[in-house]
Amino acid sequence: MSTTRRPFLPTTHSFRVWIEDHVRPLLKQHMSRGRVSVMIDMLTWLEQQRYDFRAARAFQTRPLAMGAVAEHFSISIRSARRWFAELEQLGLIAREYSKNRRHRYKNLFNRIRFAHFFEWFKDMLAKTPDPVCPPNKKDLDSKSLSRENPEQTGKRAPFPQSGSITYDPEWADLARAHLPSGRGRPCLNRVAQKFRLNLARHQIAHDHPSVRARWISFCKGAQPIPC
Repeated sequence: MSTTRRPFLPTTHSFRVWIEDHVRPLLKQHMSRGRVSVMIDMLTWLEQQRYDFRAARAFQTRPLAMGAVAEHFSISIRSARRWFAELEQLGLIAREYSKNRRHRYKNLFNRIRFAHFFEWFKDMLAKTPDPVCPPNKKDLDSKSLSRENPEQTGKRAPFPQSGSITYDPEWADLARAHLPSGRGRPCLNRVAQKFRLNLARHQIAHDHPSVRARWISFCKGAQPIPC
């Protein structure tokens, strides 16, 4: 059974692990218990605002107005800016400003980037062995169907190039199923020899995908032996 390696990408769960393993101990060293809970609530809310973790990025996909942050936490814009400044000083976030040229105020909008989180995530991957995932259920279903029905794989045993086919289950069973029945049934080995000559005359290899269908058609067309 083969296995496939799938990329391990940052998720909300890994973000919460980062919060508990790194952020909370760091905040406790610089803030009171009440402020720690508030800052963690703020980081958790920011992570839910459509952050993009693809292509080695960990930032918000749309600009975030400072007023939206202040309104969500019921604080003033000045307090929101102070909170962001404290988190930036600790190296937990970084603001990437995006200016609105039509507005008279500069830096009205900004994006929040979790640079430290992504660095922590990469270090965690370096210390963790690559996850080996089980095969996809769809792949297992297709493989089981292929084993049960060899016609779907396109790969089967070639038609015997010489000798008797009486004891070859695959080709002999097809012949018995499609040759004329009764006492007039022709010899399997003679029919097989004529079929080999037919393949050679048409320059068809014995392992060609159409050999099975040709063998069935050839057996159906065989004339019964007169009794």
